[in-house]
Amino acid sequence: MAKQAKYVVVDGCIQEGKEVFVKGQPYAPLSAEWAAALVKAGTIAAADSEAGKAAAASYKAPEQTAGAE
Repeated sequence: MAKQAKYVVVDGCIQEGKEVFVKGQPYAPLSAEWAAALVKAGTIAAADSEAGKAAAASYKAPEQTAGAE
């Protein structure tokens, strides 16, 4: 079984290299310090918090287009 993410993006987006996490997507910070900074800034919230649940419920995955890699 896949491990559940502890955090969800609740405001804005986060870019790590070529990957972008948008509001409502699960997010696994690179370190505890980075997680604390993003929580303090209001960018992410615990997945089991009210804000995290609301953001996750509002997320709609983009549809794949023909020819997308």
